[in-house]
Amino acid sequence: MELNYRFQQLCACSGLALVFILFPLLILMGFFPPPTPAEGPDAIAAHYAKSSWIFLLGGSVSVQMSALGVMWTAVISLQLRNIEGAAPPIFSLCQLACGVLANSVFIFGCVGWVVSAFRPERAPEIIQTVNDLAFILFLGTVTPLIGQALTIGIAIFSDESDEPIFPRWAGFFNCWVAAIFVPAGLIPFFKSGPFAWHGLFGLWLPVLVFGAWIVIMSFLVLGTIKKQKTKALLSPAAA
Repeated sequence: MELNYRFQQLCACSGLALVFILFPLLILMGFFPPPTPAEGPDAIAAHYAKSSWIFLLGGSVSVQMSALGVMWTAVISLQLRNIEGAAPPIFSLCQLACGVLANSVFIFGCVGWVVSAFRPERAPEIIQTVNDLAFILFLGTVTPLIGQALTIGIAIFSDESDEPIFPRWAGFFNCWVAAIFVPAGLIPFFKSGPFAWHGLFGLWLPVLVFGAWIVIMSFLVLGTIKKQKTKALLSPAAA
């Protein structure tokens, strides 16, 4: 039982590790802000050729971090399952499926950066195409994240127990996060402005909110695990 709780804590901390490793990597690769979608193929190719090893390193490490996202998703689903009790596990299963799908998209987006830098001698048009694919996948495929946050929010609202797993404000927070992610789905339709992949609603707001969401939910889960562990340890004595 002790090992089980420790592994739950590890899974919750994996979300924190994901954020505090991923964001410095994105800064290192020059993605705050990234090359704009309005730039021509020569400019995009030069961006990758300038420091190809940084993109190879950053993209490769980011791909390997996908396991952290899956572990975080799993521990969230476990807590949603605790909310559901004897009811059908629709919330936990939906959140798990959306989380795995989101991490799959994350992998393909990061692989796109690696491929773009892997052969800088390629034709600029090819590098631009792969770069477009990478950014549209990484920032524009938001439906899995929306489904994940919305499911968590609804599950929290459904918790009618005397000691809720998560505070009610976390339900509103998750619904707000889901709403913030929505405009990023418009990225494929814009090459400039706030809805493009370098704009306010395409990059800055959803990425910063994503980081805050992971961090806040990770700490909430850690607090919940601590309470559950304490309760499990005291229950034999109480009996």
